[in-house]
Amino acid sequence: MHEASIRRHAAVERVRECLRDLHGVDPTPLGRRALAAYHHRFRIKSGWRLPVDFGEPHPRHIDVLIPEGFPLVRPQFGLLERPPFLTWPHVERDGSLCLLANMSEFDPDDPAGVVVRLLGKSCTLVRDLLEGGMAERDFLDEFLTYWRYDRNASDGRLTSILRIERPSREIAVWQTTGIRLLGDTEEQVTGWLRNRYGDKVLRPSRLQKGLLVWLDRPMLPSEYPRTARDVQVLVERCGGEAPRLLSDLVSARQDSIVTVIAAEGRFGPGIVTAAIASPRGARSCGGSTAPLYDGFRPSRLPSRLLARRYLGSDPVVRDEPARADAPWIHGRGHDLRTERLTGATVTVMGCGSVGAPVAVALAQAGVGHLNLVDHDALDWANVGRHPLGAACVRANKAEGLASKLRIDYPHGRFDAFPVMAQAMLAVDEGTLRGSHLVVSAMGDWRTESQLNDWQCRLGRPMPVIYGWTEAHAVAGHAVAITPGGGCLRCGLDRTGAPHFRVAAWPDERAVAFEEPACGAHYQPYGPVELGFVTSLVAQLALDCLLGKVTRPCHRIHAARRASLTEAGGRWSDRWIDQYPTMTEGGVQVEREWLSGTCAACSASKVA
Repeated sequence: MHEASIRRHAAVERVRECLRDLHGVDPTPLGRRALAAYHHRFRIKSGWRLPVDFGEPHPRHIDVLIPEGFPLVRPQFGLLERPPFLTWPHVERDGSLCLLANMSEFDPDDPAGVVVRLLGKSCTLVRDLLEGGMAERDFLDEFLTYWRYDRNASDGRLTSILRIERPSREIAVWQTTGIRLLGDTEEQVTGWLRNRYGDKVLRPSRLQKGLLVWLDRPMLPSEYPRTARDVQVLVERCGGEAPRLLSDLVSARQDSIVTVIAAEGRFGPGIVTAAIASPRGARSCGGSTAPLYDGFRPSRLPSRLLARRYLGSDPVVRDEPARADAPWIHGRGHDLRTERLTGATVTVMGCGSVGAPVAVALAQAGVGHLNLVDHDALDWANVGRHPLGAACVRANKAEGLASKLRIDYPHGRFDAFPVMAQAMLAVDEGTLRGSHLVVSAMGDWRTESQLNDWQCRLGRPMPVIYGWTEAHAVAGHAVAITPGGGCLRCGLDRTGAPHFRVAAWPDERAVAFEEPACGAHYQPYGPVELGFVTSLVAQLALDCLLGKVTRPCHRIHAARRASLTEAGGRWSDRWIDQYPTMTEGGVQVEREWLSGTCAACSASKVA
């Protein structure tokens, strides 16, 4: 017998013995038909039926269900005598009980104990349901779950970028073969589609209007709309402008009216949809519906009759859109940083192996607008440690990165500037001035010194972060220059070499390798080592945007000592002197940036 089968057989026998000890008799095993009544996803292989006294004239029965992977897969429990589906929360259509959250853990080495504890939770749940206090509360708190059980459509194309907030309002609906997109305005919808799919998807226009109604509380299952008339009742319950907006949509005689129903649950807001199809082609044997224009010319159809035919007994399509709005993508609506980051503009100067991953991290974190500046094209040698792959070789790095980010995060704005940074400073200074933060990952002293002087000359209107690596990425640096304190020049010499270095190199030939070509130097480190550095820079960028950095600061990542030794280096004397307890490496430290009297600081008024 297979080892897993032996373990499962032993665990099942221990559970059976435990249940016998609890009830005084052997539990009644479930037959094939009883097991088949439970959903196939559980892969139930065996089980028992137990009578439980809940203080009623007759006992109810709870099924203990043993799945195929038991004891590594947790047991399930079902209730035999139950009211119709969606009368009670936490009881699924097949009678199985929802007892644990999907991330709950259990002890596979104590199968009998797990069954006993979950059996106790099952009895407690049924007892609470019989008392009646929890049903309405839990239906309202977790209304999306129960709507999903009852919806009659599951269109994976249905996507929402709506602001999930009051008030009720008219919305934009774009319906094509590939996507059905719900947004607040035509501009928002077309911008998102252009980013995600390109201009072709916008021709021809497929824009219609819809309605978002905000209820004062979520719906109970008994209130879910079944017909167009039910939707009208919900809209009237909402009040305010919603009834008039629905009337206007009916008068527009669209092919369908998508109504987004929003409400606030205990764990946050949620949205669902009820779509009303135009009755223009419908006929009912019972006479309850009629084609939209039956008996009238389109221009002569009375408005009351139009509303009655549109909002009659025709069934509606109940569905739930996938949320793709920025607050949901960046924290599922509960990350308090999202609103501030979404409104931020960051200019990243240098989109190479440091700047590009930083830009991607900022986009993933929710920064709403990135300006990407780089004049260089992606080469095959860059692909190994750059977010752009082979498809972008020979393409401009800034343009390729902006295109990738538009597709991946279509709710954001990503502008490419395929120019040298010096040209940006000379010709397009307004873009920099309009930024809340500038990140420089150029690694070029001439350009970065110009950027530093520009920032100082303007009085440091926004923070500028400089990020760079030491040889072989054994250390990384992120320096934030903010109002007050020293500027970039204060911590570097006249050639741009930092005064403070983490690593020293006894053999200077270990610092860089050279291709068989004039001046083609490189360092063969990879994206894993570099990831620590780019995360360091990106974290400092977020801290600046969120107002956590008020003085110039210098953050350092030092790699593990083994990595430094393998590359032929050692800790610098200054590192050992200032951080004697960190010679094993694998650490991040923060130090105050030097505040000096360099020429740039003296020329500015922010010393």
